[in-house]
Amino acid sequence: MSLAPLPLSSKVTVLRGLGPARAAALQEAGIDTLQDLLWSLPYRYVDRGSLRPLGSLEMRGLEAQEPGLVTVLGTIQDLRQSTTRVQRMALTEVLLTDGTGTLRLLWFNQSYLGRSLKLGDRLLVFGTLTDGRHGVEMRGPQFEVMERSGDIGWVRRYLPLYRKLGPLPGRARQKLVAEAMSRVHLVEDWLPLELSKDLPDTLTALRLLHDPPDESEARELEEGTTPAHRRLASEELFAFSMGVAMRRAGRMKRQGLMVPTSPELRERLRSFLPFHLTGAQRRAFKEIVVDLTSGRVMNRLLQGDVGSGKTLVALLALAMVAETGGQGALLVPTEVLARQHAASFRRYLGDQAGALQLLLGGMKAAEKRAALARIASGEARYVIGTHALFQESVAFHRLQLVVVDEQHRFGVKQREALKEKGGDPHWLVMSATPIPRSLALAVFGDLDQSVLDELPPGRQSIVSKLYSSEAAGRAWEQVRRELAEGRQAFVVSPSIDPSDEGKVQLRDIQAMEALLRGVFLDETIEVVHGRLKADDMAARMGRFVSGEAGILLATTVIEVGVDVPNASVMVVDHAERFGLSQLHQLRGRVGRGAHRSHFLMISDSENERLQTLLETQDGFRIAQRDLELRGPGEFFGVRQAGLPQFQVADLLRDRELLLRCREAADRALVIGLSEAQDGWLKRMQARLKLADVS
Repeated sequence: MSLAPLPLSSKVTVLRGLGPARAAALQEAGIDTLQDLLWSLPYRYVDRGSLRPLGSLEMRGLEAQEPGLVTVLGTIQDLRQSTTRVQRMALTEVLLTDGTGTLRLLWFNQSYLGRSLKLGDRLLVFGTLTDGRHGVEMRGPQFEVMERSGDIGWVRRYLPLYRKLGPLPGRARQKLVAEAMSRVHLVEDWLPLELSKDLPDTLTALRLLHDPPDESEARELEEGTTPAHRRLASEELFAFSMGVAMRRAGRMKRQGLMVPTSPELRERLRSFLPFHLTGAQRRAFKEIVVDLTSGRVMNRLLQGDVGSGKTLVALLALAMVAETGGQGALLVPTEVLARQHAASFRRYLGDQAGALQLLLGGMKAAEKRAALARIASGEARYVIGTHALFQESVAFHRLQLVVVDEQHRFGVKQREALKEKGGDPHWLVMSATPIPRSLALAVFGDLDQSVLDELPPGRQSIVSKLYSSEAAGRAWEQVRRELAEGRQAFVVSPSIDPSDEGKVQLRDIQAMEALLRGVFLDETIEVVHGRLKADDMAARMGRFVSGEAGILLATTVIEVGVDVPNASVMVVDHAERFGLSQLHQLRGRVGRGAHRSHFLMISDSENERLQTLLETQDGFRIAQRDLELRGPGEFFGVRQAGLPQFQVADLLRDRELLLRCREAADRALVIGLSEAQDGWLKRMQARLKLADVS
């Protein structure tokens, strides 16, 4: 009996054999509709080779993809069960025949097979050949009783494997997919011809990926580079690019507050500068000035390598607003960084420093009330704060510019909450982690971009070395030499609490403190980590910044913003616990003064990966390598970055395709979309959760 065709929007519960528990497991994994189910592709494919006659099986000369891995079809001629003599394990033996030869099959500790199999059953068997006592045999193979199963997928060469979801095993998912594929009718798509040319249609692409034909290329299936993959990836990237193009077009239409400029203002801004700007800083600030004076809302990404001077450019942008009667807010992820920025800004602003206000969650009630009053009245024209700026009690007088430092650490809704406090202020986001251009287009697709690709004068190359734990004494000797010269040292620990992962015993920050106090007996050591109260953290950091303490032992709370020119050496314990870009950020805490600086890593694993830090100090090259190793989701943190939830597209593999999709989206926006095209686009964007993209 043929079943009625179904639209892609149908709930998965229309499929047979899907009880409440399994349906709940699918829903928890984000699979609610047939479209969700079909776009959740196999995580890998097993190439079982061609169906082989039993008489052709030998241990040498096999033509299967993997040595000894074959598929055979035969009838059970003999079936026996016994117990092994030595280990007393249940043994099930089957003799399979197909008229050309026989094959012995063995299963250990699976006595139920004696009840489920019987003489005369026709078995499709897939497994690895081994050389046994009686010739070639298979041990523990997978099999299907053909007369009892309508699962014809097992006859195919390529077996798609699906991940288990709670009580739903991968084989059951494969059957659900097979039924869905048999019942889904025509799939509408509106991919432009320039992207769909020479590619299969959507429904064909899905069939090719869930049930690959025998002539498929195993390597292309595994790498996701078949024409079918490109078809589905193009749809995801085009839908994403259309969303970005629409937001960008909408922003270009929004009128923003025009910030006035004048020769007098430019002279006042120059007075704040401690030194001449680099060419890259001048170029970036000029782009920001054009935005602020254009009458349109600025939405710009400012990124650059460690030490490239992003904060100084941001200060000039804030000053341009503040010195003409508006307010600017700088949003940072930690109180330590907020205090550091406030101290730097006060030095630059000189006699205008009284217009600056810090707002932190850890402030005392009276102090906070005074800060809120200054912000609301407009007396505070420069506002620096953490998440405290999101609170409902915070009211601005005339907020014209929001600068977000380390923007990927804030959720989209949090950023929007701050944005709403100023009507429609200008928006400048900074990323301390250099991002390769193609990925920046994806993550920050509707932002204009300014890149600082030049380091200020005086920034020195940092000596970077990697030591095993046995050779760690050499790192401590270098620290001792630096301290003897009157300089200071950072030591970074990956963990606040002791932990034991597998065979690796991680040294926590307390154990490292004991080690340091035993090695550096006469040195003042300060310890900071994320569990300290804000006041305590600030006091300890202050003693290190002022030079009262020679060593600062810390977790990654010092990753960004800590500026101590006298610190000339950093030691990172268990460096394998950090991403490459994170290590590069940590390295940027030294090398800020006139002295040659050292970055020393201690690790007994992943030395090949860490070698990247020894080969280059180019943050963009390091970020590219980090992305290749970890993927964009882990690199940014999907939730914080608002990355789209692509199921087929890969932002690294498909970066050229992304650029083509962006160009196609811009052209499609000029032409306009029909009602049907708009409906398809909205469904695709909903599936990718594009509403969360910043």
